[in-house]
Amino acid sequence: MDPECAQLLPALCDVLADPRQPVADDTCLEKLLDWFKAVTEAGSSLLLLQDHPCLVELLFHVLKPQDLSSRILSFVLRLAGIFAAQENCFQYLQQGELLPGLFGEPGPLGAAAWAAPSVRSGWIQGLHSLAQHPSALRFLADSGAVDTIFSLQGDPSLFVASAAGQLLVRVLDLALCGPAEGHISLQAWDWPACARKIVCHLEDCLRSEATPRVTQALHVLTTAFGHCHGLWTQGLWVQLSPLVARLLEKDPVPAPHALVDLLLSVARSSMLSSDPGLWETAAQTLSRLSPTQAGPLAAGILKLQDCPQVLRIQAFGVLLQPLAFVLEATAQAPGMPGLLEGAAGDLMAVDTLPPSKSACVGLLCSALAHLELLQPLPQRPSPWPQAPLLAAVVAILRLCNGSAAPNSEA
Repeated sequence: MDPECAQLLPALCDVLADPRQPVADDTCLEKLLDWFKAVTEAGSSLLLLQDHPCLVELLFHVLKPQDLSSRILSFVLRLAGIFAAQENCFQYLQQGELLPGLFGEPGPLGAAAWAAPSVRSGWIQGLHSLAQHPSALRFLADSGAVDTIFSLQGDPSLFVASAAGQLLVRVLDLALCGPAEGHISLQAWDWPACARKIVCHLEDCLRSEATPRVTQALHVLTTAFGHCHGLWTQGLWVQLSPLVARLLEKDPVPAPHALVDLLLSVARSSMLSSDPGLWETAAQTLSRLSPTQAGPLAAGILKLQDCPQVLRIQAFGVLLQPLAFVLEATAQAPGMPGLLEGAAGDLMAVDTLPPSKSACVGLLCSALAHLELLQPLPQRPSPWPQAPLLAAVVAILRLCNGSAAPNSEA
């Protein structure tokens, strides 16, 4: 650390600990956190705290009953996580019971400050930073933090709820990766207790009749399969994919957008894309969802380099459906080329045709947007339906200028 910066640390800590000296804005605190992170990444956090005891005093200071602002408390939680990311520093802070005080019931969880979203967010970010080593995993398992993370998935603050889901993925990865990863069983019931607890929670959410809980589980799984590449992801998918497929049996299908995101995340994973069950579930999803809901899944499937040809054909049909329906509804259907023949027949009844011009335009624009992204790709479907696409654009223009109207509106 620069000697001049070291000289300023005691005064800085005094200002942060004094509720009579409010910090001007969050930007200053964010820059301080970035600086501390850079310092700890370049050297030892333990030596930093031993050489500058004012930092430890600041961490302990927030545990005293006082009127600290929520932004300072959030800052200290995140700062403690940055220091504790190194295992020897984590153990040093554990000796004084500082970490249980900050991240357990004696700390902000049991205080009025917990009502502030910034404090809950700081708590999550602090734990995310320190979740880097086995000591942290034991702390998370023993402190009850995992149960708190479960509850924060339903937090009214979307930012807090999203961060809680990401932290669950981090804990799973920490529990199942590392030197012993090659010995991790693909059977989830053989996993460490902390990982099993998270998997059981996800199973309960997927079985729930409450759509928000289903959505929470799907978001966690999407993050896990999108960002983690360990062998354990195979075991997680084997364990939970039957419950994911069972969602398609419900009417209506819960959380369709989150389900689409999950299936695409799994399909893009090199560890999971060879699973035949994945493609079966994707095909069922294309059949069960409306063309509007299934459009992103269909487009995502067609962008994949490797997937069954029969699924590619089904996905392309889903993307063409809105074109076929709107062209039919605006009396543009006669003479439609072969690729559109039958696209309007199986998955959508005539009485569900868009009842208004705005709905027709919305359907067409959505379909054209997906097709535009596919057009330059080497794996795009062939032959390319150039004539129907041109007719669809003309239909949009005619609907907008009033020279055409859906038949159901006539």
